[in-house]
Amino acid sequence: MKKAFVTGATGFLGLNLMETLSPEKWEVTALHLPGDDLKHLSRFDVRAVEGDITDYESLIRAMPDALDSVFHLAGDTSMWSKQALRQYRINVQGTINVCRAAMERSVGRMVYTSSSSAYGYHADRLTESTVSNALTCKMNYNRTKYIAEQEVKKAVDEGLNAIILNPCNIIGPYDPGNWSQLIINASKNRLPGIPPGVGTFSHVRDIAEAHLAAFESGRAGENYLLGGVEASFREVIAEIIKVTGKDLPLKELSPGKLKIFLHASRLKSLVDGREPMLTYPTLHYQNGGLEINAKAETSLPGLYAAGEVAGGI
Repeated sequence: MKKAFVTGATGFLGLNLMETLSPEKWEVTALHLPGDDLKHLSRFDVRAVEGDITDYESLIRAMPDALDSVFHLAGDTSMWSKQALRQYRINVQGTINVCRAAMERSVGRMVYTSSSSAYGYHADRLTESTVSNALTCKMNYNRTKYIAEQEVKKAVDEGLNAIILNPCNIIGPYDPGNWSQLIINASKNRLPGIPPGVGTFSHVRDIAEAHLAAFESGRAGENYLLGGVEASFREVIAEIIKVTGKDLPLKELSPGKLKIFLHASRLKSLVDGREPMLTYPTLHYQNGGLEINAKAETSLPGLYAAGEVAGGI
């Protein structure tokens, strides 16, 4: 029986990875933060352990010996500049700690979940060989994921067998409020309009399967873009409406109206102290689009990945 250690086990992708690993007879140690809600995680036959990737001592205590794989999924996806320091601590320092612990425990292989955002923004088709411009873009999330990737590659140079996965937009069960919020708002006619732009969307269970494919067939130090289906936001919302049986009375939002909504979201955030529904980075993202040419479909047997798609976060 293979043994795995999973960070971010109570998260959106983490829970779906639990569902994927369970039928494959993996012995899983699932890391979670103290105080995390374990309602969903408790459904799976895994050993839940407390720890924090930003606290190396708690991490190394939680990580067992004789592991076949570490699946490092934990990350901060916030688009709010107020959370920049926290995001750096989790995405970068946390990843450094996981790499260090994996090497100390002599882990067989590590699969790191990055993002297509680590490449930044590009007008031309994006491939795994595209040079990232994430350090000069306006999204702290992009920057931290890119920097974290460089730390993983440093660890590879030091002997860690690690693979980097770069998913695009992920949709599916256990989503606490990313794309699921769009689905809820669209189905209840709460959207002020349809944002412009396109994205690439993949089902979370396909992304979870890609992690197993990466463990089995990925090459150390390489990136694998995980694509999916290209769709405009109008097409996505139309599909949501179709499934839920609602009408689609909305018009596309102009960039000007989106900016008005942006300022309204910021004002609300000042009042309630919560992350705005729309921020400058997400506004930039929603108005953009990029084409992706992913090698993962042919490089990782059994992996779901589109060859040419229009990307997103």
